[in-house]
Order: sequence, then structure tokens, then C-alpha cells
Amino acid sequence: MATTSLPRASNRSAVLAALLSGAQMDRQKLIADTGLSRATVFRIVDDLMDDELVHEGGRLVREGRGRQSTAVGFNARSALVCGIDLGGTNCRVVVADALGRALIRSRGATPRDATAGELAGWVADRIAGLVAAHGGGTPLRAVSIGVPGVVSGDGRTVLASHNLGQIRGTAFVEALSGAVGVPLTVGNDSNVALLGELQYGSLPDRETAVLLAMGTGLGAAVSMDGRVLVGEQGLLGEFGRLPLPGRHERLRDLLSGADLVALARGRGAEVTRAQELFAEPAKHAALLAEVREALTHLVSIVALAYEPRTVVLTGGFSASFDARTLNAIGDEVADAVGVRSVVRHSGLGDSAGLLGAMASSLGRLYDELGISAEHAATIDVDRLTVVERLAACPTADTDPAGPPSRTTDAPAPPAHRTGPDDGEDPEDSERREG
Repeated sequence: MATTSLPRASNRSAVLAALLSGAQMDRQKLIADTGLSRATVFRIVDDLMDDELVHEGGRLVREGRGRQSTAVGFNARSALVCGIDLGGTNCRVVVADALGRALIRSRGATPRDATAGELAGWVADRIAGLVAAHGGGTPLRAVSIGVPGVVSGDGRTVLASHNLGQIRGTAFVEALSGAVGVPLTVGNDSNVALLGELQYGSLPDRETAVLLAMGTGLGAAVSMDGRVLVGEQGLLGEFGRLPLPGRHERLRDLLSGADLVALARGRGAEVTRAQELFAEPAKHAALLAEVREALTHLVSIVALAYEPRTVVLTGGFSASFDARTLNAIGDEVADAVGVRSVVRHSGLGDSAGLLGAMASSLGRLYDELGISAEHAATIDVDRLTVVERLAACPTADTDPAGPPSRTTDAPAPPAHRTGPDDGEDPEDSERREG
């Protein structure tokens, strides 16, 4: 809680954080919530009104006294933010106001054969189009993007990407940053999805949690004390690289759609999607038993490494496991290693990545507004309202063609769902390669 002895910037930060919950309140409540003096609060509110960050609303009746006072609230249309969930097949974009209320979103096929610069320009054009058509003249202040790859700790380099090779290195990030012209945050899509779960899902803020992203590839993200952990080299959670005990296969060979199909075909199965294996469990019983064993082994690893209260599964491939199977795996892991974790599917479904990107861009906006990390952590939004607003948000027309192709014979990326188990639906499975 701020006090009058803190510097002026900290006092302003405290008032902004109190107002960014979205609820209108009078100055007396601001005084009570921030612990600042009456003169300080009145001066800061006047300054924020001059900056068009705060506006006066209707009259409020003060409880117990019947007296009225003038409400003030944060000007949600003082700034726009943008969140992007970039996948190897599709790209989803949402533009929201400064309170995190989605205004417009879009989804289009990712141009897989584009160069790094072309892809960055295509993404930037989609953002600019949405802002111009639906932003009402409000300036865009921050952009955040989750990408299917290993991202360096400073967010400036994509170290590896199985699904979008052209984003590797610094060229894509630098081109996109220059094209959007506002602060850009880049993160691994598994980490971004976990941020979405923390901010708007049902994960308790201060409990340790692990997200397993099982789609075309296999990724993981870890949170402790409400914060997503990011390794210096971006490799934290890359469990898919680990070999299975006493075998040549790695975890990702059995727990990612593309690699499992390759493994099955190598053993003589005539399948093109992992879904086909689960559709005939008797025929593929031996391989599916290995898959279940691999998932149990992976949950055991994260249980011992982090002692998570919850392990959340996302991605199209994860839909192959029903709730009963996940509960049984949780019980088996608890018996084997002594750590009990709730193993379940994501409550946000395929929206976690987009919500996480939006949350990240809001965090960047808070930085730009001078809100301290301590005060930003106190901003209390209605999670359900944010999620419902995104679900009800209109979808803009998309341009599935993307930028001109550099080759005439490059295959077009699939623009439809090909099955929940092979991870080819970008809305819930374009996660990083392990």
C-alpha cells in the first residue's frame, strides 16, 4: 500500500492501479484503497484527467450516509493493446482496450512459405487493419506475441522453431518490432498460454503449476508464486528432449502428434494422424499403452522437479486423454513419487494463448503508464467478464492468402481442423517443439 512518503511517481502508480480494475469509484474510496492523503489523491486524479487517462462518471451514493459523490474511472479508450497467438497453421489476433476488454479479433492462415520479413509484415498489417477499422482512433500502445518456438530469456531471439523455421534468429522479431512501432513482447507460446491460465483461468495465483502443451510438438511451462518462469536460454520445460528410460525414443516421440505418427508409421501402422490410433484402441493397444506410460513418466518428472499443485494439459493431442485417465495418472504419480498433483485439461481451452498474449500486452502498457510491478499485481479484474468478452467478441474478415508466395508450388497450409489428436488445429495445439 502506498503512503504519502513515497515519491510522486509511486503515488500516481497506486492510483492508476486502483482504477484499472475497471470499477468506477469516488475519490474517498481511492483515498481508502491507496492510503494516500486527500490532497494527494485529488491532485493525482486532476493530473490524470488532464492526461485523458481518467474521466468523471455519474453520481455515487456513499454507503451509510446517503450522500452523493462524483465517480471517477479509468478511460478504457485511452489506449489499445494487441495480443497475437502465432501458430504454424493459423494466426489469431485480438485488439482490446486498456481494461482488457476485447474489441475485435481475427483468425487467418499463417503464410508458411513467407520469409521472416514477409511474415512480420503480414502480422503487422493484420494488426494495423484491425486497429484502423475498429479502434475508433484510439492509439495502439503495446503488442505481445506468442510464437511456436524456443525464445531467449530477453525475448529478442527465437532459438528454435519446428513449425515455423523462418522465425528462428532475430530477423522476424526485429522486423515485427519495427513494423508495429510500439513496444513488442515476444514469448514462447506455452509460457504465454500459462500466463493466460494464471490471469484469467482457474489456477490459484500463488500455487505452483505446470502446463503441458501437447500438439504438433511437446512443450511445457512452469509458474511459481504467480509468475511464469523463463530460463536464460529459453529451454526451461523442454522435457520433450529427454529419452525414455532404457529406450531410444524421446518423450516427444510419444507425446506429440507429428512424432507419434512418424513412430507408428515406422512400426508399420498406416496412419496419417494420431487421432486414427486412438480411434482404434484395440488395434493399436501396445503403442497406446506406451503413450500413456510416457505421459505418466512426464508427469512424474514435473512432479519431482516442481511439486506442482496442478498440471494443466493443452493442445489438440491432449484431447486424446479423458478425465478418468488423467485422474488415474495423477494417482499413479502420487503413489510412485509422493507428490500429488491434479492433472486436468485447461479450463480456457483454445483461448489460453490469446488471453495470455493480451495479458502480456496489458502488462507492457502498465509499464508504459509508469505502474510499478508491485502495484500492477494488485489490479483486480473480473476474470469471467474478460473471458466472456473475448468469446463474444466479433471476428473480422480474414485474408487467408497472406502475402504473395515466393514459390508457386509451395503447399498451402491447412485452414481447417484436421483432428484433435495430431495437433494441427492452431487454436489449441500450435505449441513449441520439445
